[in-house]
Amino acid sequence: MSNTDVSIILVTYNTQELTLNCLNSIYEKTKDINFDVWVVDNNSSDNTVNAIKEKFPQVNLIQNKINLGFGSANNCAIKQSQAKYIFLLNTDTELKNNAVKILFDYMEENPQTGAAGGNLYDSEDKNVHSYGYFQTFKSKMVKTFHLYNMFPKEKEKLKDKGENQEEIIKEVEIIVGADLFLRKSVLDKIGLFDEDFFLYDEESELQFRLKQTGYKIFINPNAKIFHYEGKSSKDKISSRKYKMVSEILFYKKCYGSKFLWLYKIICCIPNIIRLLFHPKIIINTFNEIRKI
Repeated sequence: MSNTDVSIILVTYNTQELTLNCLNSIYEKTKDINFDVWVVDNNSSDNTVNAIKEKFPQVNLIQNKINLGFGSANNCAIKQSQAKYIFLLNTDTELKNNAVKILFDYMEENPQTGAAGGNLYDSEDKNVHSYGYFQTFKSKMVKTFHLYNMFPKEKEKLKDKGENQEEIIKEVEIIVGADLFLRKSVLDKIGLFDEDFFLYDEESELQFRLKQTGYKIFINPNAKIFHYEGKSSKDKISSRKYKMVSEILFYKKCYGSKFLWLYKIICCIPNIIRLLFHPKIIINTFNEIRKI
């Protein structure tokens, strides 16, 4: 039986410098715990793989022949891990302190916690988006049509930027995928990432299933991590497309097909103008949405 406490998993795609910096912070900051590191490369063309082999030969490296997306790539490593916990880190993060040990200790002391995450900070050490809420039909309506005064409870959630500036341990609905610490035994029960998602919302759907089983999700600000948000995703138009498609897919997976057609229309409204100047992308996007 493996004595590994935590498997730290990174998925990389043409983010060589960010990945090396992240790995360096892991080995520099992580102490007093048995861990291994996995990097799943989604067919990078920027010499990421060779750089990792040269500078971090101890890393378990998985080389995909195509870009499988975020969730599917993570699944490749999770399936091979023998650790008690899984810690998913974006390549555009760097550990500020011994966050892995802090989250491990917290999970050990709180067996009903299925997932946890630390506080995220930008390069100026300011709190950034670290947790969120499950999007519902009502919350999407309120946000799209600015119906905040009609739905004060939804307004409170939607105005919460998820920055945890209070620096307190608290229960949340979603930990952002940039630093998601998961109990492996829970994954054995609920399954891994749904591979119908290519990018975005796969971590929300996974945590939705986790919540359905009765486990809790907490943010622990004692674990501190830099997140250079957006640096690992350079194509904003494609990102917007994936966000819209995954948002609709999340709705169907978690809430079923009721009002799905209307939800699709609502999701498209704020994006149509932005995509109008990219006809190929908008046609491809609507074809994907139609299939959901």
